[in-house]
Amino acid sequence: MNKSGQNLMAGAGILTLAGIIAKVLSAVYRIPFQNLVGNTGFYVYQQVYPIYGIGVVLALSGWPVFISKIITEQPDEEHQQLVARRLFWWLLLISCGLFILVYGGAPILALGMGGNLKLLPVIKAVSWMFWFMPFLAVGRGFAQGQLNMMPTAVSQVIEQVARVAIIIAIAWYGVHADWSVYTIGTWAMAAAAFAAAAATLYIANIVKSIWHNPITKAVKKDKSIGWFRILHRLWNEGNLLAMLAGLLVLLQLVDSFSTKGLLQIYGLSTHAAEYAKGVYDRGQPLVQLGMVLATAISTSLLPVLRNHVVRSEQKMFVGDFQMMFRLSLILSGVATCGLMAVMPAVNQVLFSTREGSHALMIFVLTVIPATLILIGTSVLQSLNKTHGISWLIILTMLIKYALNIWLIPKHGIIGASWATMLSLLPMLYIVMHRLPKTLWQDWHSIHWWPKFMLTLLAVLIGAGGCCHIGGLLMGTSRLASLITLIIAVLVGIIVFIIMIWRLRLLSVAEWYALPKGYKVYNFLEGKNK
Repeated sequence: MNKSGQNLMAGAGILTLAGIIAKVLSAVYRIPFQNLVGNTGFYVYQQVYPIYGIGVVLALSGWPVFISKIITEQPDEEHQQLVARRLFWWLLLISCGLFILVYGGAPILALGMGGNLKLLPVIKAVSWMFWFMPFLAVGRGFAQGQLNMMPTAVSQVIEQVARVAIIIAIAWYGVHADWSVYTIGTWAMAAAAFAAAAATLYIANIVKSIWHNPITKAVKKDKSIGWFRILHRLWNEGNLLAMLAGLLVLLQLVDSFSTKGLLQIYGLSTHAAEYAKGVYDRGQPLVQLGMVLATAISTSLLPVLRNHVVRSEQKMFVGDFQMMFRLSLILSGVATCGLMAVMPAVNQVLFSTREGSHALMIFVLTVIPATLILIGTSVLQSLNKTHGISWLIILTMLIKYALNIWLIPKHGIIGASWATMLSLLPMLYIVMHRLPKTLWQDWHSIHWWPKFMLTLLAVLIGAGGCCHIGGLLMGTSRLASLITLIIAVLVGIIVFIIMIWRLRLLSVAEWYALPKGYKVYNFLEGKNK
């Protein structure tokens, strides 16, 4: 592999590690937070969270990836700096507009989120983070465009660590100071701005470097990087990347504007609807955790796919895609079945009650289509075949809203869970259908599907059986559930490893692609020295 290829893979590794740390932090902190503030406090936070989530996706995923792409296209440093400067001013203008929209429109947003005007200060608090987006997006994107992934990785971890620490500290202090859940929610959302400021301080030198050198008149007159040409590309390419990265956040946004009111039609009082929405929102961190490993594998392999496209290595592209798809399908499938099997215990251990376990079992089914959509759209991006995907995302949001209206008044939060999972299926079908037919030729052996389904069934029975027996023998207290959960998870992992080994579900190359997979494979084959 040449030097640029090595840099690319090293960079992908750094971003993957940072992404895993950030995702785990983002999922795990909600557990002590919910334990401190309760389901109603969790509802207050989760109602406004999608606004924060959209900001993070823009500043971390969508815009920086687009900026890095447009930076790498430039012939020299002078062009790169001019493009970065113009993008900064456009993003500052957009961020200003988003701040005005959220801060000024807070009363309208609060009314839309179930008519709860107590959410007003919570919504206003989150709006301040938008001012830091131009600095973070341009700083990260400019560095990535020069194959320097470290600033993005470190700033991402700084932002998450700072935010999580502030939120937990606020929740702890607020509960002991007898604050209302809305005051705690306001300060918890304000943590987003403080965390963004910390990340901006780290990345400030890169942003400053964009203005180091004067730009010649000839470069300024280059029409390919004119002001409106850049804006057009930002709107079409940058926003598409952001929408793809934030698909689940956008579905959360639909829930914020519809679920509470629909739960009241279902027959719940205002307080009971808020409480039930808080229980339903427990599913978000569980889905994030379920997607971590499969997402990490796809993230690390995608730069390799892009290299194959550039070098016209069709056979290697097909082989790597098929391996990535199989691994992601297996890992997302086993993560889903494992979570479903141990859900009552997980719910008890993490959130102190077993309320809503049935709804959460359905909710985690989202892991499979969400993971496969992520992989499919990423491959389409590498092939420049993303035309019309933005409309597909909007269609998915509309389907989610329609399913909410149909299912929640009949089935409560179980209906909301089904609506989330089912809304992703049309998009999954269309994305998979748009991938080139050549990618699907001989992508699995003749008995692969029966072996895969048998493996999932074995994990479901093994882990679920342990969970059920543990509940009968030790009871359902939090401590007893923790012991049951640990045993069930270990049994599930052992059953999974034995099944994929005995059934030869993975090739040797696929074993080696998994983290520490070569050690497990050699041990099972008796080759361990």
